[in-house]
Amino acid sequence: MNILKSIIISLSLYSKIPMPTFEWDEDSTRHAISFLPLTGLIIGGISVLFAWGAMRWALPVFFVTLILTAIPLIITGGFHADGFMDVQDALHSYQPKEKKLEIMKDPHIGAFAVISAGTVLLIWTGFLYLLVRKCLEGQDLRLMLIYGLAFVLIRALCGITSISFPKAKKDGMLNMETGRSNRGDLIFLVLETLFSLGAMVAVNPVAGSIEVVAALLFTLWYRSLCKKNFGGVTGDTAGFFVVMGETFLVVVLGIAGFVL
Repeated sequence: MNILKSIIISLSLYSKIPMPTFEWDEDSTRHAISFLPLTGLIIGGISVLFAWGAMRWALPVFFVTLILTAIPLIITGGFHADGFMDVQDALHSYQPKEKKLEIMKDPHIGAFAVISAGTVLLIWTGFLYLLVRKCLEGQDLRLMLIYGLAFVLIRALCGITSISFPKAKKDGMLNMETGRSNRGDLIFLVLETLFSLGAMVAVNPVAGSIEVVAALLFTLWYRSLCKKNFGGVTGDTAGFFVVMGETFLVVVLGIAGFVL
């Protein structure tokens, strides 16, 4: 019963999907982050299903691209975008670590946050267009399946990094979400990571392997970025990880699909 409650809490935290309401307790919330990839599975599943319908009914590529871009934002309510924008404001301030952490706590949105969000959205849409065109014109959804699995992979890696990477602060939302997590949660997230990695390679060995390498390299870069600029990870950097990670994998997959 606690597992079911943890799933409901996880979906309530990380998505806008309507969930039953009940009083949250420590046992129920401690495992919520383990089910973060479930939100990614829902996003990926709906995206692939829509792409299949678009292929069947020969919908225009640009229309399909825009709808696919909107699906993650609709399901999550832009939850991770907030952290991404806070991190962008902090990084572009070029201030010491302590000041950057203060900037991320500021509820106001700066110019660099808006510019960065717009840039990422344009990059995402452009490379997703390449991917969608490849899939629809070739009547082949394998690359789209890898695209869907990327939402699971990034969130599984986000959970692992949030639990295992050094924290920049002793308080904050990330500590609330991971402070009571245990080895079982970490193992479960690793299994979810391995599942998504293995599924990507099984769907298309070449493109899947490229995505696997890209995801791992991005995670190493993220660790270095957080350590250098903030002294560790925070709830905002976790949101940054999801947004940038998903975008990076879309770029890599779009290029791979265009070249292969």
